[in-house]
Amino acid sequence: MKCKAIILLTVFILAGCATAPAPLEFPVSPPMATSCAGGETIITWKAASNQTYTIYYTDAPPGKLPDWKPLPQGTNLRGTGAQITVTDRAGVDSSRRYLLLAGDKKPY
Repeated sequence: MKCKAIILLTVFILAGCATAPAPLEFPVSPPMATSCAGGETIITWKAASNQTYTIYYTDAPPGKLPDWKPLPQGTNLRGTGAQITVTDRAGVDSSRRYLLLAGDKKPY
């Protein structure tokens, strides 16, 4: 009986030492609107005053791990409280996806 108690105590102690992994935190994109016409994508959002924004894009199809890259014309854009519009000329056959992030947040 004494041996069982020691084993159970050891199991409880070891179980208490294990920590759950921290949950992954993905950045939340501010609300934005996109429209496409003639191979151009227009990205629009209401930017907070004195906030910087970066638009990331990926050409990876849905279901594949995206390789987010900063859109050259969409980096370090400073908000003034008004709407910001950025145009991307990705092409007619593009299935490009976009992610808008505020501040110094990164996609991963």
